[in-house]
Amino acid sequence: MNSNSRFYFILLSVLSAAGIGNIFLYPNLSIKFGGLFFIPYLIALIVLGVPILMLEFSIGQHFDKNVVDIFASIKKWFSGIGWLMMINAFIIMGIYAVVLAWNIIYIFVSFGLQWKGNAREYFLSNVVQASGGFNSFTKFSLPVFIALIIVWIIIFFYVRNGFDSIRKHFLIATPIFLVLMFFFLYYTLTLQNALNGVYFFLMPGWAKLLDWQVWPSAFLLAALSLGISFGIMPAVSRRSKTGFAFGNSFFVIVLKLMISMVIGIIVFSIIGFLGARQNIGIEGLSSSDYGFPFIILAQALPFFYKPSLLSILFFAMFSILLLFGASSLAYSLVHILSEKLSTKRRNAAIVVAGFGFLSGLLFVIKPGLYIMEIVSHFVIYNILLAILLESFAVGWFYNSEKLSGFVNKNSIIKIGGVWRFFIRFVIPVIVIGIIAIQINSDFRLDYKGYPLWAILSFGIGTIAVPIAISFLLPEKILDRK
Repeated sequence: MNSNSRFYFILLSVLSAAGIGNIFLYPNLSIKFGGLFFIPYLIALIVLGVPILMLEFSIGQHFDKNVVDIFASIKKWFSGIGWLMMINAFIIMGIYAVVLAWNIIYIFVSFGLQWKGNAREYFLSNVVQASGGFNSFTKFSLPVFIALIIVWIIIFFYVRNGFDSIRKHFLIATPIFLVLMFFFLYYTLTLQNALNGVYFFLMPGWAKLLDWQVWPSAFLLAALSLGISFGIMPAVSRRSKTGFAFGNSFFVIVLKLMISMVIGIIVFSIIGFLGARQNIGIEGLSSSDYGFPFIILAQALPFFYKPSLLSILFFAMFSILLLFGASSLAYSLVHILSEKLSTKRRNAAIVVAGFGFLSGLLFVIKPGLYIMEIVSHFVIYNILLAILLESFAVGWFYNSEKLSGFVNKNSIIKIGGVWRFFIRFVIPVIVIGIIAIQINSDFRLDYKGYPLWAILSFGIGTIAVPIAISFLLPEKILDRK
């Protein structure tokens, strides 16, 4: 691998893992569990992330196939693992696209700071236009509908020519994102009481590390924020041709953690500033739903220097971050469909963008926000299942010694044997443990009082339908050759 191709490989791998985990989950979990949450998060990234990233990088290079055909090469029935990854990518992509649409709306309304005064009410009533419950299924938010069209046009141009176009657009957008990120890092640290927020983010709350809930949360966040189990990494690594699996995996995780930490400092600087202005403790400024940037952080923006300009740049920064995640998922789907349908990448991109837009309409209708919360919660099970199955398939049904030899071939540090042990034993135990804890937790939730039929339809359905499609449809339908 030459230095240029490795640069693209690392860049796309890091940015493809960007998105909701950085903006929503990481800050909220840091508020919930206090400072030093990044320690269990870092451990989870290393213990879970490094082995799985090594697996996905290696199989992409070793088999030189799309993720469906990779697992079909191990065992025909295992092609379902690839299809499950594909469906997972499709679901998450749809969520990313809608949240990105919200950001685009806020870029435009930033000229007048229209949410000033009551950010929560503006987001719920004017943007998503949420109903009071699961009703008004025939009505939708026109602003989000229009913004969603814009989003999918942008994503289409990002992925229309496959790897070449996404690489080109990432190279354009990345410097802009980095400039904005470091600008807001500097600016938010100068805000009044910002350092108190940062201290809360980094303060030594050692007792919290003994809380049994912190560790499954950290591993769950690691699984969600690395872009694994979506077919992205095998698709990207396929273009790199050669190994460095361990070095690349570790490097990706280091960069991923750095971005998470910088975003975290920005967020907590704003929270510290906002808490002081409203005389509210930092713990009272969390938001468990997707409205966090629009309900919590947006409250502080009217008090910034040149508030309209900085609000535009603020939401532009998050828009780029979400665009990285959404377009990477779209690229993964285009990569698979162009080969499975034997069609041009542009045609596959049209299919992905078209169906992506149509699926997103489910989150645009009046109860769309509630549906999104349910779907995003239960799709976690499918993501964890995909991780479990891919480690199971490679670790137990493929010649893992052969693959570990491939891993060691171009790696300075030879850890193929250790990696094989993690894939066969450690990762399955961790993932099964997380699933068990998550199930136990879910039985005690009231799901905000959502009706049972909604939980069954949009929650259990999110688990059952993808699994049924992936593993139970006849082989001819899914082209299991």
